[in-house]
Amino acid sequence: MRHGEAGEADSRRWPDDRQRPLTDAGRREHAGVAEALRRMGVRFERLLSSPLVRARETAEITARAYGAPAPELTELLGDNADPASTLAGLAAVEASALLCVGHEPTLSRLAGLLTSRDGSARIEMAKSGVAVIECLGPVAPGHGLLRLHLRPRELAALLDGGPPTPAAPSPDPFLGAMTAYQRSAALKGALDLDLFSAIAAGAGTVPALAERCAASPRGIRILCDYLTAAGFLLKAGDTYALTPDSATFLDRGSPACVAVAAEFLYAPELREAFADVAQAVRRGGTLLAGAGTVTPEHPVWVRFARAMAPLMRMPARAVVDLVEVDPAASLRVLDVAAGHGMFGLAFAQAYPRAEVTALDWPAVLVVAGENARAAGVDGRFHPLAGSAFETPLGGPYDLVLLPNFLHHFDPATCEGLLATVGPALAPGGRVVTVEFVPDEGRVTPPHVAMFSLVMLCTTPAGDAYTFAELEAMFRRAGFPRSVLRVPGPAGPQVIISQR
Repeated sequence: MRHGEAGEADSRRWPDDRQRPLTDAGRREHAGVAEALRRMGVRFERLLSSPLVRARETAEITARAYGAPAPELTELLGDNADPASTLAGLAAVEASALLCVGHEPTLSRLAGLLTSRDGSARIEMAKSGVAVIECLGPVAPGHGLLRLHLRPRELAALLDGGPPTPAAPSPDPFLGAMTAYQRSAALKGALDLDLFSAIAAGAGTVPALAERCAASPRGIRILCDYLTAAGFLLKAGDTYALTPDSATFLDRGSPACVAVAAEFLYAPELREAFADVAQAVRRGGTLLAGAGTVTPEHPVWVRFARAMAPLMRMPARAVVDLVEVDPAASLRVLDVAAGHGMFGLAFAQAYPRAEVTALDWPAVLVVAGENARAAGVDGRFHPLAGSAFETPLGGPYDLVLLPNFLHHFDPATCEGLLATVGPALAPGGRVVTVEFVPDEGRVTPPHVAMFSLVMLCTTPAGDAYTFAELEAMFRRAGFPRSVLRVPGPAGPQVIISQR
């Protein structure tokens, strides 16, 4: 979707053209476009927008027409976006249907790239115009099929039949949530049976799968049919096949397989934490024994380190790309609560002169050490066993990494830790924090906003903090300058702070 009519650029009114808004006529026209799309049944799961005012306004009008959450802003759709980079970024977004609001000529080129491998297709986007492209397989060049391409006057004409009839209330979203445990259990069962890998190896029928998975034919048939209905498998006649997503992420033979993450995400400690959410809400914190998952040397973190490392390789590389470093200089890195160690190890792999100190509990550091050896950087990996709040940090360090750690604690505890980090930094050193950072309204992006409930149920006082809250913590701890960097809607949220 291209942004609505914003009038001509005028440097006297808007010295920064990124601030140029929609005209009143553009707002009215786009409201009709959005309503027409809703009536046509065009649906989206997530709404992404360029951060420029005219695009953001267009996305917000659309969100209101649909009753959808506020748009997620990303420079992937900005006025200087590169179509190839945008396509790669969108391919990583978790959603079955995306609505992207941006600018020309980027959108035309992006549509052309989707619908033709060499980008030669021409799909011109009028202001408030819409193109609906269905991807046949992974989001990639040439995988798109153009289903709809209309200008605003053509879309608005669909409203001539009178005001839309409100949809009847439906219990489906609530019933779906009530039975979501069944879907989750079915996926875990398939992973325990190694069903996806079996299908990838050629066992696509019930008898072949029953033999390979050591299971009953009746059980295999019912599970495979369920997984097909859920969108995890394909079925043709009596033969099952993997979807492109399942082949990439659930076949243990795939280098991108994330199945091992189930060992942590299905951990008994985590499932127990959600057994009585109402009581956790009443208490305002976890019902787990002690301090929940932040109890010193809690065994769940060894499970975390082993299970989540494959998922963190790409985010760790993205963090490295966000942090400017002189490749010719030595680099001293402290990875606090290192866990699997992937964030620190990513810097060691990118910079041959980097030395990485990893701080965590002794049993967790065993796993990080194994990962260092596998990465070929164990000679520059130095374990530091102990608590992040009690162990002398040493230093000085050029970078202190805080990957997915602060959200486990209340603001005062976070500030206390940050106050000890400052003296460990070399002059000009920086703190690089990876976090779940919701927007100020705390309900978008959805997967980030929902993480607060994980902290409520697993820790005494943890939370997903907004950037304003995190910036204030850093400022009170002696870091006056913090910036939030997000490489894309599916990328990590990174805060870089300096003293």
